[in-house]
Amino acid sequence: MASVVVSETILIIASVIVAGALSATVLGQMSVFDSAFSAATESQKDIVLTKIKIIYATNTTDTKVSTWIKNVGMSSIKEPNLVDVYFGKLGSVQRIPYNNGTAPTWNYSAPVSVWQIKETAQINIYYDTNLVKGSTYVIKATTPNGITDDHVFSVS
Repeated sequence: MASVVVSETILIIASVIVAGALSATVLGQMSVFDSAFSAATESQKDIVLTKIKIIYATNTTDTKVSTWIKNVGMSSIKEPNLVDVYFGKLGSVQRIPYNNGTAPTWNYSAPVSVWQIKETAQINIYYDTNLVKGSTYVIKATTPNGITDDHVFSVS
C-alpha cells in the first residue's frame, strides 16, 4: 500500500512539473504573438494617419521642376529622404533617386529631417533631358509607408 502512495505522489509531482513547463511554453508564445500583433497594429495606424497632397508643380528651367507637397495627414513622416519620387512624360514615368548628385535626381529645397504635420515641403527635380514645352508630365510621390499622391501638369 505504501508503494502505491509513493507511486501516485511521484506521478502527481511529475504531472505538475509537466503542466508548469507546458504553461510556460504557451505563455511565452502568447507574448510573442502579442508583440507581433502590437507591431502590426502600430504599422496600420501609421498608414491610416499618413496622407500627402501635391499642391503645385512647375518647371523653373528646361531641366528643373519645382513641386510643393503638403503633409495633410495626422502623422509626421519620420524619414522624408525615403520618399519615392516618380517623374516623366505621361505614359513614361521613371523613379527619380534622392540626392543622387547627377541628373535625374531630386532633393528638398530646405533640409527636412522630419516632415511635420501641416508642413509643406518644396522638392526640386533635376531631369536629365530638356522638358518639352506643351507636353504633359506626371509627378508621383510615395511615402515610406506606401501612401501616394500624383500631379499632372503641362510644361510652359
